[in-house]
Amino acid sequence: RRITAIVRDVSDRRRMEAQLLQAQKMEAIGRMTGGIAHDFNNLLTAIGGQAEIAVSAAGRDSVMRGRLSEIRRAVDRGSELTRRLLAFSRQEPIATRPVDLNATVLELGGVLRRLIGEDVTVSFDLAPGPLTVLADPSQLDQALLNLAVNGRDAMPSGGRLVIATSVAQVAAEASSPFGRARHGTFAQLKVTDTGCGIAPEHLPRIFDPFFTTKAADRGTGLGLAITYGVVQQ
Repeated sequence: RRITAIVRDVSDRRRMEAQLLQAQKMEAIGRMTGGIAHDFNNLLTAIGGQAEIAVSAAGRDSVMRGRLSEIRRAVDRGSELTRRLLAFSRQEPIATRPVDLNATVLELGGVLRRLIGEDVTVSFDLAPGPLTVLADPSQLDQALLNLAVNGRDAMPSGGRLVIATSVAQVAAEASSPFGRARHGTFAQLKVTDTGCGIAPEHLPRIFDPFFTTKAADRGTGLGLAITYGVVQQ
């Protein structure tokens, strides 16, 4: 008597299925988020318009004008929120142009140092010569700021934040838990820090809108979600 066994390693298949499910989930969340943001923005436009009319009608009533100003400020905050959500869902209009990635990092350097604080050392490791990408400069700034702020929050007792640029060759089979990358030559922007890092159980959700491990008054859960949307664009 003999036993014949056929063994097949399905690890790669399972990994690819998990990547596909993750990509589909992010796409579905993006579509839903974009639709909600558009509807919410329409409501804010109506509220803001009525508030402007009411300010004019209030005349010299300082109390009423103060209350209406609070409404307008709330509308502005809501508009900023919808803009962030649309950036994540890739539905925000963008104005791309050739941008030197190295110059963008250096221009933002002063702002970053003030934002990060004295306890964290900010340094740069930039590729030699210009590194041109086709991007929306404001979105690129926002993505970089989001990553830097996350790094700072991971180093409450101080540490080191390094922003590096380089030219990266991506192989055809390159993949990550969040989808398969296009192969070719790419400009790479890397932000690293000496902080506590992200717990492994939280990694699958780091790009989900409103998911955060920070206290309620410290984070909105949109920083990495917006960065994801910007990179996809």
